Amino acid sequence: MNKLRFIISSIFLFCATQSYAQLDSIQYLDEVLIIDSKLKEYSNGFKLSIISDTLINRNTASLTDVLRYNSSIYFKENGYGMVSSPSFRGTNASQTAVIWNGIPINSNLTGQTDFNTIAPSSFKTITIRAGGGSTQYGSGAVGGSIHLNNDILFKEEKSNDLGLQYGSFSTLGGSFKTIQSNERSYFDLGVDFISSENDYKYLAENKKNENGEFQRFNANLNAGLKFKKKSTLSWNSNYFLGNRNFSGTLTAPSKDTYKDVTTRNLVTWRNKGKKLISIVKAAHLFERYRYFPDKNKNLFFEGSSNTLVGDYRLEYLFSNKLKVSSIFNYTAVTAEGTSIGKNTRNTLATVLLMNHKVSNKFSYGINLRQEFLNDFKNPFLLEMDAKCLVNNWYTIKVNASKNYRVPTFNDLYWNIGGNEELQPETSYQAEIGNDFFWKDFRIGVNGFYIRSEDLIKWQPGNDGLFSPVNISEAENYGVEFSVEFSQVFNEHAFKFSADYAYTSASDKEKNKQLLYVPFHKVIGLVNYDYKKFSVYYQLLYNGEVFTTTDNIGTVEAYSVSNIGLEYSFLDQEIPIGTGIKFNNIFDTYYESVAFRPMPNRNFQLFLNIKF
Repeated sequence: MNKLRFIISSIFLFCATQSYAQLDSIQYLDEVLIIDSKLKEYSNGFKLSIISDTLINRNTASLTDVLRYNSSIYFKENGYGMVSSPSFRGTNASQTAVIWNGIPINSNLTGQTDFNTIAPSSFKTITIRAGGGSTQYGSGAVGGSIHLNNDILFKEEKSNDLGLQYGSFSTLGGSFKTIQSNERSYFDLGVDFISSENDYKYLAENKKNENGEFQRFNANLNAGLKFKKKSTLSWNSNYFLGNRNFSGTLTAPSKDTYKDVTTRNLVTWRNKGKKLISIVKAAHLFERYRYFPDKNKNLFFEGSSNTLVGDYRLEYLFSNKLKVSSIFNYTAVTAEGTSIGKNTRNTLATVLLMNHKVSNKFSYGINLRQEFLNDFKNPFLLEMDAKCLVNNWYTIKVNASKNYRVPTFNDLYWNIGGNEELQPETSYQAEIGNDFFWKDFRIGVNGFYIRSEDLIKWQPGNDGLFSPVNISEAENYGVEFSVEFSQVFNEHAFKFSADYAYTSASDKEKNKQLLYVPFHKVIGLVNYDYKKFSVYYQLLYNGEVFTTTDNIGTVEAYSVSNIGLEYSFLDQEIPIGTGIKFNNIFDTYYESVAFRPMPNRNFQLFLNIKF
């Protein structure tokens, strides 16, 4: 039966391609304020993939779902809605940077981002930048970076959007967003929530997901002013409140609960002259968690951090083809918690970015970064990239970089076991990308290589206590293949896409594949639109992953398929959109983490009203 399901899924897949586009050319519009402009301006030789708001709205429950079905990133999820961490090109969760409007937001405590604590509906687009990005974004951008964008559009618009959803396992959700803007000002405010009993059955087991309830509330505000002298002032703000019980496993029940809150605020001043562009940013980030081993008792462990960021960027346009940016960034972090005490970290970074468009067919970039003040041996970082339009059907991109990750507060100060002698991890990587265009087809082939050293590993000492040390080396290499096709005829629109990623990530000490890194991942999407009607099919295939360092313990490979139907009443005075999505239509039993089953067949209903 499993083979039959995979064969049926594959038939859909080979008519499929992933619905994201690589940015081969960037168009700048005067009325658009791009908060993280350096992402697009200094990444010509990198693979950039955009996930549109349409795809985001089909997976509003979590950022994990959005990226799991629309990128080659692998996610390890401790049961649906629980802690979710990525593996980008075989790197670990702390080596994947999450960037919010140009500001890194990985936790100072753990070094990573839990992707089930970010509401995807807060963002117009999500951009995935494959490859090292430490020169631009600092610690953690080793395998790649995920960019959450709230760009501001100065145009006449007054709109209100109300969304309601209901689904299996007593899942309820709602959202509201208002936009009020004109040529000189912009304001949007959005709130959303979701709650779920999350009590799905374990297939082939007389059990269900106990203690898996979760609730999430999110609010975001974005505002901007445009002045006559080509100056703009913008404000971005986000508030998140989460409350989750942690699911047990097949072999052990759980009474855990976890409460977390984050706030992010960013103000940006941008002044544009004929030759000079200056951008000043100031940001405050706050995170706090409380972990209760028993939800029925008031005993908890907690940790929190405050981050202040000051960033000044000065860009000089030597000509229409050559521009250079210098960046000075100061970051001050204060963290405290039950197991780490109270500690601080201050970092001053200087960055130089250059982009040279030699001709209409060839451009290259050089990026440099040096950090100071913190207590580590700060490596000098270099990044180079280039893009060449060989002819009208073939483009080649290359990039190479040195990247790093600093130890987290937990690594350094955890009581008992922290190691204050740790040094940053470093990595060297190179990539070559090939894009082929033929009529309505686009084919992309990217090969990459990453070598990392001084990896931080927690291991037992002679006293039996675990402590982190710099010992490991890792080697990652692989290939990513994508194909896209789209065509419109009369009132019919058809798109299909597919993405395949092969990843080898080995621990050089043991010469074994790293934990929870699949050799193979496949995603696919088929989309058909006719007038007001839309139907789509999603496929996800994850290969086998290892759960023990000797590569004996495994989580089996699995494939999951989803189908969705949507209809829009556009000719009404108040436009309404409605639809239904069926997840895991073949009722496949699968695990993302060993002994933690994922949901069986389920559905989601939605209703969107625009007024």
